[in-house]
Amino acid sequence: MLCLGWIFLWLVAGERIKGFNISDCSTKKIIWTYSARSEEEFILLCELPKPQKSHFYDRNQHSPTQGPAYLPCSDSNDVSDVQWYLQPQNGDTLREITKNYSHIILDKNTLRFLTMEMNNAGSYICRPRIRRPQDEACCVKMVLEVKPKTNISCVNPVPHKKYLLLGSTDSIYCPSLSCQSDGQSLEMTWYQACRFSFSFPFGLVLIVTGTCWHSVSLATRRTVKDTTLKPDILDPIKDTLEVQLGKPLTLHCKARFGFEKNFRPVIKWYSKDSNQQLEIPNTQKECVKSTPQDEVIDCVLRFEKVTQSDLLKTFICFAQNSIGNTTQSIQLKEKKGVVFLYILLGTVMALAGALTTSALVYMNWIEIVLLYRTYKRKDETLGDKKEFDAFISYAKWSSFDSEASSSLSEATFALNLFPEVLENKYGYTLCLFERDVAPGGVYAEDIVSIIKKSRRGIFILSPNYVNGPSVFELQAAVNLALDDQTLKLILIKFCPFQEPESLPHLVKKALRVLPTVTWRGLKSVPSNSRFWTQMRYHMPVKNSKGST
Repeated sequence: MLCLGWIFLWLVAGERIKGFNISDCSTKKIIWTYSARSEEEFILLCELPKPQKSHFYDRNQHSPTQGPAYLPCSDSNDVSDVQWYLQPQNGDTLREITKNYSHIILDKNTLRFLTMEMNNAGSYICRPRIRRPQDEACCVKMVLEVKPKTNISCVNPVPHKKYLLLGSTDSIYCPSLSCQSDGQSLEMTWYQACRFSFSFPFGLVLIVTGTCWHSVSLATRRTVKDTTLKPDILDPIKDTLEVQLGKPLTLHCKARFGFEKNFRPVIKWYSKDSNQQLEIPNTQKECVKSTPQDEVIDCVLRFEKVTQSDLLKTFICFAQNSIGNTTQSIQLKEKKGVVFLYILLGTVMALAGALTTSALVYMNWIEIVLLYRTYKRKDETLGDKKEFDAFISYAKWSSFDSEASSSLSEATFALNLFPEVLENKYGYTLCLFERDVAPGGVYAEDIVSIIKKSRRGIFILSPNYVNGPSVFELQAAVNLALDDQTLKLILIKFCPFQEPESLPHLVKKALRVLPTVTWRGLKSVPSNSRFWTQMRYHMPVKNSKGST
């Protein structure tokens, strides 16, 4: 629906422009001569015919004629808000000017051309934006013809700025008037751009009928005494500047010039190499500050990248007025220690990164190993002729009160929790003496036989264990592990205990060198806790249903 609405508006607008007969408009012919070095702006002013006016422009003769050749515009038309149209000189269709361009500014009843070019020639039409049906012919057509400037008298046009002494009389001349229409006499009208005020500044605008308008900025002063001082260089203030080779650079030659009625400032950059001094072309100059007392002008020198040859030169900022000249030199020097600083920072960052990576690897080493095992899919249990992945040894007799931090007993821990996690979840095969060994045999022989059939020995240490007969199982496993390299022992510190003096020397040594995993009560119960991750790390690598 929105698209249909836009199409309808486009068709209506196109029909309105198509039905707009520009031959009914009063016509003016404008000839503009321009110069590439001119500072002038070209401005088209929409002056609609008024009922009280008796002079109109004949579109056929292009000259003023007497009599009402066209119907005047009604008093209700708003001349401060008009529509502008353009019909190019090449015969293209009429189109409305609805937005600003890079060199044309649309400002209500004026069109400001910042720069004038040959392709700007054509017919410019203006009419009120708000009008009555009978005011369709209320419009002005301005035929603009653009010519390049050939008159030699335009080399030194009248300046666009003039200083006046308060209470005195002086004359104001139209800038570049001699450049227009080959010196033809023109009718001129002066306009003041804002309400007159004795406070500074105020501006005047000159309109030349049939040509264009020019602006003259006026500044009132209580004195017209010229400065007696040379220009004051504000930048650069140092003799040297540290730079980086290969990087872009901008140098500013900024100078303050005192007031002069005939103000002709000179500001430029020179480069001095050995004994040769040359002016640097293509510098950009702009006025950064202007007051009745002085002006500050900046001459900008830009380097795409600083080279080694630039370091051998001296750059001179030169400023001159009618009193004399002032200079300030500056030399470029390569920043020392920049490469070393980069190397040092890179080394420190690399070292910090390595330390951070090492810390992360250390903290998560077990997880990394388990992940590697998962993707490597290596089974180290193949061909070892062993029946169990691990034999679990715990205290079967409780002659001491449990000091575990949780209410979980050693028997429950060994007989229930271990099978639930390691067997059911991760697929390991465990050997529990009460569950997997048939009664009636010799205890010592059965323990030795089971340990030989196991790849790991898990020993749940507690005061009951180290002070009871079950410590025999640990002693037997240590003796067997000395001969069987595939048998590895894992100690679980179930609760704190103190080693009794009666422990065999071999067991005491094993308690200090064998890997130990600490049980942390209820915190270690979940199957994804740190405790079970460490247990899996010490268990044999195999392809099981729960390895992932």
